[in-house]
Amino acid sequence: MRHRAIVLVLTIVAWTIGSTIGSAPSRSSVAAAAILVGKPGVHFAPELPGKRTITILAVGSDARPGGNPLRSRADSLHLIFLDPGNGHAVLVGIPRDSWVPIPGHGSNKINAAMAVGGPQLLVQTVEHAFGARIDYWAVASFWGLTRMVGDVGGLQVRIPFRMKDSASGSDFRPGLRRLRGYEVLAFARDRHSVPGGDFGRQENGGRVFLAALNDFQHDFREDPAKLLTWIGAGTRNLATDLPIGELIDLGLGVTSVKLAHVRNVVFPGGTGSVGGSSVVFLSMSAARRIVADARADGALRPANVPRSPTGHR
Repeated sequence: MRHRAIVLVLTIVAWTIGSTIGSAPSRSSVAAAAILVGKPGVHFAPELPGKRTITILAVGSDARPGGNPLRSRADSLHLIFLDPGNGHAVLVGIPRDSWVPIPGHGSNKINAAMAVGGPQLLVQTVEHAFGARIDYWAVASFWGLTRMVGDVGGLQVRIPFRMKDSASGSDFRPGLRRLRGYEVLAFARDRHSVPGGDFGRQENGGRVFLAALNDFQHDFREDPAKLLTWIGAGTRNLATDLPIGELIDLGLGVTSVKLAHVRNVVFPGGTGSVGGSSVVFLSMSAARRIVADARADGALRPANVPRSPTGHR
């Protein structure tokens, strides 16, 4: 299958609530899981719910069916800053071709870090490059996410502009539309008809998170029993070695986020080439300011909000 991974962030909305395999994932469960959630071994997780902002590195893996999502290239990357206390969150897209130092491996595109050293090396790379302190990482496979979106009846996504790309399969007109799993993938990975290329693609990944958060909260308000549908989707598709109590607290912290208080941005920068390969050169000073600001309270001051790469907030 040729599809690349969608950003994982939508799964953090509710599919982690009460959903756990309950033991360390085996090699077979890693390959089969839609979502894998863990935390850097060198850090202490924040007390949940706590006063400090929670930072999650959300990754879409380009692993093919049967492959190991944790040792494949990172096709989509987002930093998610959550402040459960005030209900604020910032989603920060990181273009996959961003040229950064990878600890112990020279400089390369950031998406290579996970293929070389798994989520732990990717966490180190992101922390060193941008000054982040990551509490949890989450990795998604594209085939699993297609299944999970189907399990919850699709996602209602606001299409910001006309999209038509034969490479991704997108063919959408502007407006609010309920997308099936393969359509969500097409929306999230279109970079040819999207303004801003890979930068715009990352912004669309954030729009998927917003759609999932909105759908979950709408379903729960309409009928609290629908929570079971979302929990069931997580139970069938999640692999983690986190204690169930911590996982539940994390999920509840995420669901306290207010949709109106979520900021969706992408690190600013431009494109260039290294050794004949197309790469992204980020504005590292701006990226570090964004991270420092978002870490404080899950929000961004107006001066630190970068321009939308697509021109549509």
